[in-house]
Amino acid sequence: MQDVINKLVNALGPSKVITSTDVLRRYSRDFWPLLMMREQVFNEELPRPLAVIIPSSVNDVSTALRIINGGNDVVPVVVYGGGSSVTGASYSADSIIIDMSRLNKIISIDGRDLLITVEAGARLRDVEGKLNEMGYSLRHIPQSFNYATIGGLIATMSSGQYSTLYGNIEDIVVNLEVVLPNGEVTWLRSNNVPRASTGPSLKYLFIGSEGMLGIITKAVLRIVPLPTSTIYGAYRFDSFEQGIESLRELMIKRITPAVARLYDGNEATLRFGVDKPLLIISFEGYYDDLVKALWRRADEIVKGHGGEYVGSRYFEDWLRTRFNVEEEIEMVRRYGLWFDTIEVSTTWSRINQLYRDFRESLFRVNGVVGVMAHISHLYINGACIYFTVLFKPDVNTYWELWSRAMEITLRDGGSISHHHGIGIVRSRWLGHELGNAINILRAIKDALDNKGVLNTKNGMFFPD
Repeated sequence: MQDVINKLVNALGPSKVITSTDVLRRYSRDFWPLLMMREQVFNEELPRPLAVIIPSSVNDVSTALRIINGGNDVVPVVVYGGGSSVTGASYSADSIIIDMSRLNKIISIDGRDLLITVEAGARLRDVEGKLNEMGYSLRHIPQSFNYATIGGLIATMSSGQYSTLYGNIEDIVVNLEVVLPNGEVTWLRSNNVPRASTGPSLKYLFIGSEGMLGIITKAVLRIVPLPTSTIYGAYRFDSFEQGIESLRELMIKRITPAVARLYDGNEATLRFGVDKPLLIISFEGYYDDLVKALWRRADEIVKGHGGEYVGSRYFEDWLRTRFNVEEEIEMVRRYGLWFDTIEVSTTWSRINQLYRDFRESLFRVNGVVGVMAHISHLYINGACIYFTVLFKPDVNTYWELWSRAMEITLRDGGSISHHHGIGIVRSRWLGHELGNAINILRAIKDALDNKGVLNTKNGMFFPD
């Protein structure tokens, strides 16, 4: 492996291939709560990567992969964006990291066709800020807004807080430039069009692939004009089920909110000081009369299911605090606890059962002290349930709660991941969800990366 690192240094230069201990230590984890617990609670020294490559061009990425693939030893490569993965997708022990942060240019913004072309290492907050200055938005705003890169969002099949109205990342991506494991650079289309019936859409090979099939280097994304009219507020319910029914009716009748987040009583108490399930909701657009009409219809539907309007303050509280990741972690630590978040999806007919079974099962795990949830990311046929689990710091407790969470989700007909991806933490259950189709994924991986260089270390995707 040292021979490969020496060749990388010779080809790219020492400023782009770093092996100093201090730098490697900074890349030893992402936001995976298991690694954070080991480091911050148990004071462990985490395993470090072998080297960090920081390319400044697509050619650098291509050169690096050609050298790594040309060696006799298989040296695993981990692609690193903003380091905000919570599943261990950026975990890099005994791997070479390719940090995309220097590929961060906004190449063009087309206000006529509503397209932006950007390098994959650009941070979302910077891209959104530039768009906002010009009157546009991606309207893709995940909690990782301050950390995430464009390539990382695409590679993990991200979802944002406004996805119910504007779609998820796969609805925003128009075209991609990728570097394949052998170093070949290619765009997935020769032109940018809103839709094409020209065979399977190859962008879906790389959206959600978490870096295992190639490295995304540029993206063409859809943008929208910034909304000019917004109405928001909150409703309190006597039961979580009432809130769910109101969301379902909104979606099937196409009264589509920009944001709708229904918190169960436990999370509503912790976040807002409200001891009943709480729905915060907003509508937005470009004409006041249309937005007001949507709000009036939504108000009728929500109240028809037992919702009591409680004003706009709770929505404003959420807007002000929605990116406070570090503060939430510190609050949990002060109580001597640790946490993880598990977001799953299911249909309307299964959502209540999954919610109840999930909570009941996880409370049986020794050390789990709290399970709370909210529903967000709505669809006409179902929704995402986002669970937060609080537990006494312990590695065995961590893996036991994840085992129960995944088994219950699969048993009740849900998907084990809605938008955080697979990473390491979910890999051993992926085959159970995909069934025999896991062999199709394996065949594609073998065809593009027969040495298994990219992002399948530590059993990621294929634990066997």
